Amino acid sequence: MSEASFTVLMVCSGNLCRSPIAEQLLRARMNGYAVRVHSAGVIAEDGARMPQEAATVSRRYGGDPSGHRSRLLTEAQLRESDLVLTATRAQRSAVVRLLPRMSRRTFTIREFSRLVRALLDHDAESHRDPAGLVDAVRSLRGFVTPPEDPSEDDLEDPYRRQIEVYEAVGASLHLCIETIVVALSRIVPLSRPSDVKDVGAKARDAADCPQSLQFELP
Repeated sequence: MSEASFTVLMVCSGNLCRSPIAEQLLRARMNGYAVRVHSAGVIAEDGARMPQEAATVSRRYGGDPSGHRSRLLTEAQLRESDLVLTATRAQRSAVVRLLPRMSRRTFTIREFSRLVRALLDHDAESHRDPAGLVDAVRSLRGFVTPPEDPSEDDLEDPYRRQIEVYEAVGASLHLCIETIVVALSRIVPLSRPSDVKDVGAKARDAADCPQSLQFELP
């Protein structure tokens, strides 16, 4: 981790739906903090825009999809990342194959959120920096009861699926990101103190989410 920021990389398949939504929501919530968030896909083609459904889900939860273009995951991106969060266990494995040393800093986003929640319940104030938080979360593997069905740590791919799948993925990512933000906002330094009040406001606004999304026409 550089002195300037803590870097989080979100990873999915095509870098079109799950990872960019996660990236955009975390960036919005951590506005004003020294956190850099980006995303990539293990089989992505560079330069594609998000599907309209994914962009609409991101906007509804406070993200900004306007500038997103897909990009293929590279070893260089992993080397500059302090934490990698993937949509599925298979993508976590792909990250570790590409750069084995990242096994200590790579989780599915659902796994990381689940372990962070356990950490906050029992040891909320003992970790004073993001690297320590990641180490503490990793140490909980094997101690926090995993889901009975391991696939519960995966996020379904909504690409070219029904709108209900996009909505379910968005709701799940929203909950995961909110948990992660609670932990990070306590220990990540501020970059622009005047912006911090906006983080809580955006989180509160995003929490008031309807069951169905109204699509915006291009």
